[in-house]
Amino acid sequence: MCIAAYQGERYIALQLRSILSQLSADDKVIVVDDASTDLTCREISSLQDPRIVLIHSATNRGILRTFETALSRSEGDIIFLSDQDDLWLPQKVDTVLSAFAHDPELMLTASDATLIDENGNQIGTSYYATRGRFREGLWSNVLVCRFLGCTIAFRSTLLRSALPFPQATLVHHDVWLGCVNALVGGKTKYIAEPLVAYRRHSTNVTGVKFSNLRRFQKRFQLCVALMRLCTRKALSGSRYVHGAT
Repeated sequence: MCIAAYQGERYIALQLRSILSQLSADDKVIVVDDASTDLTCREISSLQDPRIVLIHSATNRGILRTFETALSRSEGDIIFLSDQDDLWLPQKVDTVLSAFAHDPELMLTASDATLIDENGNQIGTSYYATRGRFREGLWSNVLVCRFLGCTIAFRSTLLRSALPFPQATLVHHDVWLGCVNALVGGKTKYIAEPLVAYRRHSTNVTGVKFSNLRRFQKRFQLCVALMRLCTRKALSGSRYVHGAT
């Protein structure tokens, strides 16, 4: 399980408790702190849970590089992504693991989420009811990202294609993972049930609205990165077959 943390002192302990209560004794939570200047690290350490692996970044590198570091340290077969300020609903882990267990070909799952405000009050019952229905296709996500990172889980074999992340600064980790999975032929399952309480507040790092120019730049950088990935795989002669590259 991987979390990118930055200035998250207010919510991260609550989030970690909602996660840890669903994990086994052998699971690990990789938290990479992106050079926070508040009490984020103290809040994490205060939980005193041996399943938490806290990694400190000396400089602020941004959410993409921070998730890349966390994923590079992950060891489990199934990897969950998490934001620092949401809450996992009680059935999340069991529901997702059941989906993978019932379908050996499944590579990535995403789910719906309820919406909560900064005080934990519900302000919406479905993320996708307001965002538009989930779509897993490559080109549909190049146009508009339908992957909500905090709901994603995937088999670790996807990282053979997805890492390293692009150097482009405007590519987001969730759309990259979703698009790479589609590009290499990985099977995706959307779970219509909300499994995360997605918190919306004034200091969110993700979910910010961008200008038309910035949206174009983001899509352009994503397309260039995907083309470079295709070129690398073609030159190496690698291909994706049943979860392996």
